[in-house]
Amino acid sequence: MDTSLPQRQQHCMLLHGLISTPAEFSAMRAPLAQRGIQLHTPVLPGYSYTKNMQPRRWQDWLAEGEQLLADTVSDGQAITLGGLCIGSILALALAAEHPGRVNKLVLLSPTLYYDGWGLSRWRWMRQLGYLPGLRRWLGTPEREPYGVKNPQIRKWIARELEKQAVSAAGAAKLPLWAVHEAERLIAHTKRQLHRIDARSLILHAREDEVTSLRSPEYLVAKLGENRTRFIILENSYHMVTLDNDRQLVNREIADFMLAKPDIHTITANNPTFNLMQGNQACQQP
Repeated sequence: MDTSLPQRQQHCMLLHGLISTPAEFSAMRAPLAQRGIQLHTPVLPGYSYTKNMQPRRWQDWLAEGEQLLADTVSDGQAITLGGLCIGSILALALAAEHPGRVNKLVLLSPTLYYDGWGLSRWRWMRQLGYLPGLRRWLGTPEREPYGVKNPQIRKWIARELEKQAVSAAGAAKLPLWAVHEAERLIAHTKRQLHRIDARSLILHAREDEVTSLRSPEYLVAKLGENRTRFIILENSYHMVTLDNDRQLVNREIADFMLAKPDIHTITANNPTFNLMQGNQACQQP
């Protein structure tokens, strides 16, 4: 059975965050379809959330992603690949390994450093939990603000987590083995960034509570300002696909995929592009 993507059609494949589900992108499918873009949000065995999931290595996640590209992207065809949080790091690793199959990257809240304002001051102690025999059983519970600045959406996520073990914002508890493997994936990917030649779009919230602007700024420096469009979102936290700026996120992704603009960087030090005006239409859930 041929599972490759139809040619002459715009395709965007996004990988969700660590031990989460494609529900993170639930608010994106219809807006992108209206612009003629088909969104693919695959499930990766060992990386996507399932009940009673067993520990897997980051190399297994990468292998699943490579098989996904081989099955869906035909020879001579290239796709826009991206992800959210660690999903974006996995996308970068795949782009480094298979540059011919990835022509553009969409990096949403890319996480190279766990240094956001919302993390516990005791987060350094997770290293103790990485000890063999412990990391399989320990985990960090999800807590407010759940990556979301919008209070209505935050309440909805809290209600979901009262009823089930996973919400659109991710799992109720993140196992330490997964965080450990994610940090190993990050280290691997940072060493491979020089191999990436795809143009990139980075969307990152200034108030991201998981990872600061240090992560996207590092990527801009390594990927090249002339090949990177970097936008700082002013009215969201980590889950930019669900939060106040989600309409802006959808619009920027579509514009990036469909047009061939001059690639440039929009940073906190470049005030010529004010996103606050665009955010005013994105306040309601």
